[in-house]
Amino acid sequence: MIKAVLFDFDGTLVDDSDAKKRAQFAVAKFLTERYGVRLHKTADLIAQIDEEMDERQIYSREERWRELFKRLGLLYDEEIGASLTDMYFSEYLRASRPFKDALVLLHFLKGRVKLGIVTDTDGVPGLKRERLRRSGVPLELFDVVVVAGEDTGFTKPSATPFSFAMAKLGVGPWQAVYVGDKAYADVPGAREAGMYTVIIRRGRQSEPRSPEQRPDLVLGSLAQLQFALRWPERRL
Repeated sequence: MIKAVLFDFDGTLVDDSDAKKRAQFAVAKFLTERYGVRLHKTADLIAQIDEEMDERQIYSREERWRELFKRLGLLYDEEIGASLTDMYFSEYLRASRPFKDALVLLHFLKGRVKLGIVTDTDGVPGLKRERLRRSGVPLELFDVVVVAGEDTGFTKPSATPFSFAMAKLGVGPWQAVYVGDKAYADVPGAREAGMYTVIIRRGRQSEPRSPEQRPDLVLGSLAQLQFALRWPERRL
């Protein structure tokens, strides 16, 4: 019987699609005003680098800005890089919102199973937890929140953060489900840890590219999860 459901954060519980675009555009606008680079070309380049780095699990914003400056033919400045990171996440926070069905699902599950979040670091210590606190997702509903790469030595897709979270919850992998939106990040580690895996189809990043990225179940929305699996009666 299922005793715990753990969730990814960005793109799974929180709709960050518009937030990313706004954050990328804000950075591009700053660089255009400061260096005279082309606005939309720079915004597209930032989006491309973000996608490349996400897939390689490189979360350091400094590394992303260094790569951006290199491709733009600009000399990187650490002080400017720090300002870009603040600017990016400030805009990202303003535009991120929980999916409506996420809140409905979480309230349905609370009391039936233990709840957890396993999410990767943002590359700046403490930043992800600050984003979690300000996200609009009710963290009081969760029994454990693991920021992989900070609470554990490895980020996803390592099995370590998933095993760590299950140990904190006191459940075995045969009793746990992990729900994410990116097949390359959210399936391999959870599978290796022995968990049942669910992908919410949010776009092409939800599509598996290898056998180890194939989830046990693919759904079109979080709302469908309530009806796709059998849940225990309320404990409380």
